[in-house]
Amino acid sequence: MSLEKSFPIYKKAHASGNVGYRVDMGEMGGKRIFKSFPTQEAAERFQRRCIESQKKKKPVDLRDLDDVMRHEVLSAVAKLREHNATIAQAVDFFLKHSRPAKANCTIGEVMEEFKSVKQKSGRTAKYLDTAGKTFFVPFRDHFKNCEVGDVTSEACERYFYRSKTWSATTRRSHLRHVSVLFNFAVERGYAGINPIDDVERPKKPPGTSRHRVVTVANVIKLLRYALDHGYKAECASLVLVLFCGVRVDEVSRLKWQDLNLDEDSPVVMLGEDVTKTGKTRINPIPKNALEWLQMLRDKGSITPSNYESRMRYIRQSADAGFKQNSARICFASYHLARYEDAPKTAFLLGHDSPTLLYSTYKALVTKEAAIRYWKITPDYDGENDFLPPPPTEAQLAEKRREGILKALNS
Repeated sequence: MSLEKSFPIYKKAHASGNVGYRVDMGEMGGKRIFKSFPTQEAAERFQRRCIESQKKKKPVDLRDLDDVMRHEVLSAVAKLREHNATIAQAVDFFLKHSRPAKANCTIGEVMEEFKSVKQKSGRTAKYLDTAGKTFFVPFRDHFKNCEVGDVTSEACERYFYRSKTWSATTRRSHLRHVSVLFNFAVERGYAGINPIDDVERPKKPPGTSRHRVVTVANVIKLLRYALDHGYKAECASLVLVLFCGVRVDEVSRLKWQDLNLDEDSPVVMLGEDVTKTGKTRINPIPKNALEWLQMLRDKGSITPSNYESRMRYIRQSADAGFKQNSARICFASYHLARYEDAPKTAFLLGHDSPTLLYSTYKALVTKEAAIRYWKITPDYDGENDFLPPPPTEAQLAEKRREGILKALNS
């Protein structure tokens, strides 16, 4: 007879008429313990977790072996006997060389392996540091670094919704990052399921692109401030983001030799070691951007030291209304308005499809403003760029009438 706990579920009707479900945890200290849940699904999820955890903690009992498993054991012993080896030696060899997933792995241990694997795959130190400090460490500490298999969906939901100060965007960010960590744990065999899958996602808030797109006049103001105050490296970095579709973090990995400025078709070469997604892109350099970059050309890295802090200082000092990610939103919005080609704009941004372009980066700008945007050069001031529209027939007729009356009166 098997000694495994089955953690049975019992339905319980309350005096109020509500129905609940209880999971039998067995006897503890001479008293039978039950854990209550409002729905049968929640009780069943908890039951599966308990059974999985029990399997990890309880060693295999010979009485639990069925006929098939006994046959496998005897067959393995026979094979090992030919090599004068025992089952214990075979197991030790497997654990040493195959490195299977570790049972009873804690959240902290999964975090360490996640960081190690992602570093080898080329993820940036900034991403790993932000993910760890901002999302993983608070989650680990809240759950007291327990085993990943012991984390339930109900406990996760309480954790993510415990703070009343978190916005929907903040809550969604935490859910997304912790879910990535648990998906990694499932892939490595440390957890059976991802508990975040059953956590209610908050509604996505309205996009903020319309508040972050900058007018043509303010784009000129920012670039002129950087140029006039000697911030040439920062000015070149802004030009690549504003007019060439390069991400801010991608610019920090570019060198001047990655820019072909003297060819008939100037381009930015974004290799696998530069792009955020690890996919090569070749983005054209438009005529207005080419004038800037040829004037600012240098050697070595395009960005200066303390790149991000210096860029923040310039944005604040120029007082041009630039917020975080404004430059990238400007490129997406003005490029789409000017060329009306969403797949092309998405490709230059490094997106696989226009979905993210429309949901995150597109803001409403006029075609007239878009035409002016792509004329921004070091000498362009944006004034008197458009001639007045030609007069209509009605306006011409009125002019003729006024001229005839004037002549008659004279």
